[in-house]
Amino acid sequence: MIILRLFGLVIPFSVPTGSMKPAVSAGDHVVMENLTFQFREPRRGEIVVFKTDGLPQLPPGERYVKRVAGEPGDRLDISDGRLFINDQPMAFSNAWGRIVYNPPPFMAPPITTNVTVAAGCYFLLGDNASNSLDSRYFGSVPRRNILGQIRFCYWPPQRTGGIK
Repeated sequence: MIILRLFGLVIPFSVPTGSMKPAVSAGDHVVMENLTFQFREPRRGEIVVFKTDGLPQLPPGERYVKRVAGEPGDRLDISDGRLFINDQPMAFSNAWGRIVYNPPPFMAPPITTNVTVAAGCYFLLGDNASNSLDSRYFGSVPRRNILGQIRFCYWPPQRTGGIK
């Protein structure tokens, strides 16, 4: 692990919000690895870390954690809290069960619920959808902004383990 850290292949950091709860909670200390995406593109369902630089309505220089919902070319639609990808229902789930994509009560429209993901971009959603500022608000995220994926939580002790 130390060698991977020295070469920048794993990066520890603390998660600032609960938008990915229960998979990743506010205050969790996690390890992001960026080796996998050197060899392949992110895949639907993976939990990724991305930088906010150049994304509308987001402060530059931040890191956010979200789940990949849409890949380049996918048509996404969110209707009645359900996610459809290319006209097929897609049910992501976590420890709380099936994720329902209701809009956060604190956010005013516009909210994007019907989009085709541009080439070279990904549509990212939070698991705690009613408490998540995600691609429904700031749009698809360019591949160059995706830094790596979350693999492991090392703190607090009761949450130590792999991330799903």
